[in-house]
Amino acid sequence: MGAILSSSELADQRRKRLLGLGATLLAALFVSLVTTFARITYDDGSNPATQVFLRSLCMMLVLGGLQCALGRRLMLPRRTILTTIGLGLCILVMSFGYLSSVFYISVSLAVLLLYTYPLMVGIASPLLGRERMTWIKALCLVGAFAGLVVASSEAFGTLDWRGIALALAAAGGVAFIALFGGSAMSYAHPFVMNAWMNLWVVLAVAVYLGFSGGPQFPQTFDGWLATLAVCFCYTLGLLFLFLGLMLISPAQSALTMNLEPLFSTLAAILLLHEAIALRQWIGMAMLLIFLAISTLAGMSRRGKA
Repeated sequence: MGAILSSSELADQRRKRLLGLGATLLAALFVSLVTTFARITYDDGSNPATQVFLRSLCMMLVLGGLQCALGRRLMLPRRTILTTIGLGLCILVMSFGYLSSVFYISVSLAVLLLYTYPLMVGIASPLLGRERMTWIKALCLVGAFAGLVVASSEAFGTLDWRGIALALAAAGGVAFIALFGGSAMSYAHPFVMNAWMNLWVVLAVAVYLGFSGGPQFPQTFDGWLATLAVCFCYTLGLLFLFLGLMLISPAQSALTMNLEPLFSTLAAILLLHEAIALRQWIGMAMLLIFLAISTLAGMSRRGKA
């Protein structure tokens, strides 16, 4: 039988859960803006490798600088450094996979494939003993994914195995972070962990750029403004994602991050003036409904823990 919690403990659990959901919601918002601003930089002469390098360099410098300003150490135990290398590799695969996949397949299909990661997390989490799979949770996973299918199936275009493989690799990277990122953040301060993770990304991309002809920077002032926006949104997005993972379950975090396509669509309408079909709005409505059901059901279950 589960332990009986006092009213103050229940209130504390509920407060942490709401904070975790709020942080993850902000993560979805900021991450969604990265794609839109990155598209502007590509149109202005930049490329995915350059943007990955700049945004990771920005995050590393900002977080490292904050740690130094607060008088905190930047060094980590050796075993923790290996953890940051693993998570940094996941960030690298996620960034390169997603941003490169659109060279071979449509953006709609790339988004759909990337957001198979909640299914990966929902299946892997019970297998790893992280949480119990319930019929409501399973229904919400399938229903949220169905909403993404409806929203993204307007025009898939040419199916190229390279783009599909890259997008699925990106989804695997996000799933790994969702499963293990929260517990990894307990090894040291999140600022230090994220600074080291992005250091490995910067070094890896710098080597790649060195062999591929160097970086390609934006050619206009607007392009550089978009690049600054990419760096800003990326830094806040990852910070809020890891903060949320420290407070809520991996599966709930993955489901909440499903809001990112909705935010991406709204950003594309406002900033890129893209037209959105009725089918896409229906799909996003399905996604939101199943997400709300999962959130409410999860809160009531935890209240009975």
